[in-house]
Amino acid sequence: MNRLRIMVLSLIVLVTIMLVAACSTQQPTPTPSTQTTPATQVANVTATYVGEKTCQGCHQKTNYDKTPHYQSFKPLSAYKLDKTYGSITVYDGAADNAKSTTIDISKALGVEMDTYVVAEIPKEAGFSKRFYRVGHLIKNPDGTYKIESASVVNGTQNWSAGEYTCAECHSPNMGATGTPDYTITCEGCHGPGSAHVAATTDDQKKATMVLPNSDTCLKCHNSDPKKDSTTSAIITTNHYGTRDYTFSKHNTTGQINGCLTCHKVHGPDANGGLLKKDKPNDICVTCHAGKNYDVKTIMWDNKSDPHNHITADHSFTAIPESATKVNPTTKNVEIVDPTVLDMIKKALPDLAK
Repeated sequence: MNRLRIMVLSLIVLVTIMLVAACSTQQPTPTPSTQTTPATQVANVTATYVGEKTCQGCHQKTNYDKTPHYQSFKPLSAYKLDKTYGSITVYDGAADNAKSTTIDISKALGVEMDTYVVAEIPKEAGFSKRFYRVGHLIKNPDGTYKIESASVVNGTQNWSAGEYTCAECHSPNMGATGTPDYTITCEGCHGPGSAHVAATTDDQKKATMVLPNSDTCLKCHNSDPKKDSTTSAIITTNHYGTRDYTFSKHNTTGQINGCLTCHKVHGPDANGGLLKKDKPNDICVTCHAGKNYDVKTIMWDNKSDPHNHITADHSFTAIPESATKVNPTTKNVEIVDPTVLDMIKKALPDLAK
């Protein structure tokens, strides 16, 4: 009997020891497995440029060639020249005309805003930049165009090529590997499209498509006032457009979908217009029922733009035209109203420095 008790007690002790050992042994936390779906696999591929013609195989862009975006950079062949232009010698204006090279201007990449002939300089020429404004396109009375020098080397008649600083907005893909387009096309806003083209399912298509928003627009259509480099006066944006949208209640309240509430990019009208309706006030009344705004008052024109990019003020009276005056020194539109200046300085303190 005693022997039986001893055996039972020993068994109980052994089981207890085994349970304690099992509980005290830490089991490693299993590593969560990340499921890579076919959509993310395609999305993670390094995309390359395919060109707008490839995009148009599925996405028709009616009237897009009439939009200001498309017109911002056109091939030289779009212009009837007054004679045959060939080789010219140009100096490196971006490096104080230190070097020169010979290029065939007839093979230029295109024309920015019907004005500057842009070309790529051969790497072996040793210029400080890659892309240059190598000529100035001028319309003749008979409708043909002539090409003159964009500028000249000081004290000479030698053609000086100016740096193409406008490329980031007017030719956003220029310099990108494999891009066939130099104007603002699909990939200028949506990014390189090879992964999207390769996608075979709806999920893959969505995963590979960058959807632009107001931030995409504002990269080029800058809205903030600037400080004039000559007078230090605060001036309305004098080149890019969407002037002073930063201060509009449309922006500050966050109640609308930014630029895309009133504007469209796809499906412009027959004239290339990018408003959602033919008359601006017809857009206003979709939110402001019963209102009949004088658009020319609430969106006054900044007539000082030296490049003739006349774009309406987008502050919608947050910065009225009465708060500004033309600076006689620089011809810029200077903001002079103390209340408006205080508003701007609080929102953009760097301007007050």
